[in-house]
Amino acid sequence: MDILYLSPEFPPNYATFVRRLHAEGIRVWAIGEADFYSLPAELRACIRWYARAALARWERVEAAVHELLEIKHAQGFEGPFAWVESHNEAWLRLEAWINERFDIPGLRRTDIEPLKKKSVMKRLFQDARLPVARGAVVASLEEALRLAAELGYPVCLKPNEGVGARGVHRVDDEAALREIFPRLTEDVLLEDWISAPIVTFDGLVDLEGRVVFENRLVYGEGVVDYAAGRDPFFYVSRRVPEGLAAVGGELVRRLGLRRKFFHIEFFDRGADWVPIELNARPPGGAILDMMNYSIDGDLYRAWARILLGRPPELPAAKKYAVGYVGRRDKPYALSHEDLLARLGGRLVEWGENPPLFWEIMGRTRYLFRAEDEEEILALGAEARREG
Repeated sequence: MDILYLSPEFPPNYATFVRRLHAEGIRVWAIGEADFYSLPAELRACIRWYARAALARWERVEAAVHELLEIKHAQGFEGPFAWVESHNEAWLRLEAWINERFDIPGLRRTDIEPLKKKSVMKRLFQDARLPVARGAVVASLEEALRLAAELGYPVCLKPNEGVGARGVHRVDDEAALREIFPRLTEDVLLEDWISAPIVTFDGLVDLEGRVVFENRLVYGEGVVDYAAGRDPFFYVSRRVPEGLAAVGGELVRRLGLRRKFFHIEFFDRGADWVPIELNARPPGGAILDMMNYSIDGDLYRAWARILLGRPPELPAAKKYAVGYVGRRDKPYALSHEDLLARLGGRLVEWGENPPLFWEIMGRTRYLFRAEDEEEILALGAEARREG
C-alpha cells in the first residue's frame, strides 16, 4: 500500500505516524515544507520519497504529487495513492482537494464546511437536537451591537473558521465591542458567553466509521485563559460518561468519518453537553501521547493498522488518568528539579514545546499519570503554584 502524507515534519510527534506506517509495511510518500535533510534521520529512513513544496500553494503541491507518482511508477509501484493524510487542521482543505484531483478515497471539499466553519457546525448540532450557544455570524459593527444587546453581555467573539483560542475574545460591554470589532479581519461569529467546564470527546474510527477508541479530556480552565497567560492544565480522564459518548458518537456518525481521528469540544453543564466545535483530526499538542499513556497503548500504530483493514489492537481498559501542565518563563514554588522529584515515578514525559505552541500550551510540558484522578488534580495545582 502507498500513502501520501502531508507535512511529516510538523508537529514533531506526528512523525510517529510515519514511523508506524513504515513498520506496518506501508510505503510513505511525503510532501512537506522543510528541507528533507533537516528531518530527523529516523524519520527520513521511513519515507520512500519526499517532495518539498509550499503547502499553501496548491499548484506547487499538485506538481509535487505528479512528481511522486512518476517516481513511484518508475520504481514499479503502479496505481494511485491509497490515502492522503496530514492529521493537521491547516491542511484539511488541501487533503480534500488532492483526493478530488487525483481520485483518491476520502474527504471531498463538500465535506469540509462542517469541519471548518463554526456557523455550519452549529447547524449540524441543531439538526442533532443538541443545545447550542445562541448567536450568529455578524458582518458589521452595527449587526454585532444589535445581536449583543439582544443576547446580553458578556458575549463571545470568535473567528467563524479557526482552531482553539486564537482570535477568541470575551466582550463584557458595548465599549469593548466597539474597540475590538473594527480590528477583526475575518468572518466573525458572536455568541453567548457560556461559563462552564470544557471537556472533549476524542477518538478514532475505523474504515466503516465505527468508534474503536474514545476518550474524555477535561480542561482546568478554558483555552482563552491559557492564551491570556494562565498556565495550562488539563487531563485525560479514565472514564467517558455515557451521555457524552452517546452525544459525541452521534455527531461522529453524522459527519460520516472513516479511518479518522476526531476531536469534539463541549461545555459540561451537568444536565447536558453543549457542543462548541468539532474536528476531524487528533487533539493537538501532546494529547495523543497522553491518551497512549492512559492505556499503555499505541494509537499511532492503531491508525496505521486500520488503513490496512487490520484490528487496531488497543487495550480495552483505561489504566490511568494523565495530566498535563505547561509552565512559562517565570518563578514557581517548585523549581524544575523540585517538580521532577515531586512527580517521581508518576512522570512519564517532560520537554520543551515547539515555539508555535508556547502561547497556549506553555514553554515546558510535564506529563504525569496516576490511577486516582484526585491525585492528578493535586499535582497539577502544585506544579502551577507560583513562587
